[in-house]
Amino acid sequence: MEEEDEDPPLAVEINKSTPPQSQNDDVSVGVTVITGYLGAGKSTFVNFILNSQHGKRIAVILNEFGEEIGVERAMINEGDNGALVEEWVELANGCICCTVKHSLVQALEQLVQMKERLDHILLETTGLANPAPLASVLWLDDQLESSVRLDSIITVVDAKNLRFQLNSHHGSSSFPEAFLQIAFADVVILNKVDLVSPEESGGVLEELEKEIHNINSLANIIHSVRCQVDLSKILDCRAYDATHATHLEALLEENQSLSSKDLHDSNVRTLCISEPLPVDLDKVRLWLEEILWDKKYSMDVYRCKGVLRVLDSDQLHTLQAVREIYEIVPTRKWKNEENQMNKIVFIGHNLNEDALTNSFRACMSISS
Repeated sequence: MEEEDEDPPLAVEINKSTPPQSQNDDVSVGVTVITGYLGAGKSTFVNFILNSQHGKRIAVILNEFGEEIGVERAMINEGDNGALVEEWVELANGCICCTVKHSLVQALEQLVQMKERLDHILLETTGLANPAPLASVLWLDDQLESSVRLDSIITVVDAKNLRFQLNSHHGSSSFPEAFLQIAFADVVILNKVDLVSPEESGGVLEELEKEIHNINSLANIIHSVRCQVDLSKILDCRAYDATHATHLEALLEENQSLSSKDLHDSNVRTLCISEPLPVDLDKVRLWLEEILWDKKYSMDVYRCKGVLRVLDSDQLHTLQAVREIYEIVPTRKWKNEENQMNKIVFIGHNLNEDALTNSFRACMSISS
């Protein structure tokens, strides 16, 4: 409740006649998607960004297209006569805030071109429970070319009410939005930790972290009060940048601990498979497409990250997937001291470890 009573950020008039930025600067602007349960603290987080003197020029897009218009429509550039941004407001700390009704693509293009260089863009997904469709398009969409890039997905959760929200699926054939939002997150802000009673806060917060990691072992969890967090931990995460593989490799090194042990009734969990032999890349692509596109073995994979040891290649390949969209790219040479392995982390619903492991082994080159 308290997050709806935030004071509005101090605003100044924006100069709409400012010439577009120079096109010489081809460094793309990172986009962070913010999601979370109603009341978890998304508005508080946005206000924290817009009011803080952090010295960064950050644009915040408040999207209001919602489910009734649909992501597909929102991601279409409708041209000069299309539905544009409803309102632009420039704030005293240099940030920009805008509300988008229809074309998010146009809003992003305008943001990148209308003013001097932006440091980052935050997209607050008010009308969407599931951030996956947005993430897929922002990640590998040709419309946006290289002007913006998906940096990460941040999910804000309420420490006091998260357990209730996760358990609200009991007696129902579905599971709540909270599972999806955590499953797709790169960073989870565990907000309102101050509202957990002091005498039980240690044990309760530890249990909540365990529940979050049961769903998504790859997520970085940050504790917060009123969503006041260190911006260096949430901006420029480069979670979808194939050339930024260090963090992914570090996570995959502890692959044995990444598979969830205690499963929720929802069967949303993390699972990691690890195999030593080199794989045929074409076979891996077919294997992945059957799982992601055809839902083979009745599994529903939300996210997938991994490193691959590819036959006849000295390059470490990274694998990423969001729903049906995936990318496999060579990242760097394997180091001499490294144990060359295939390690893939899956986050999803009804994951079957035996089926994944056995079918993946069929991609290996036994002759090597």
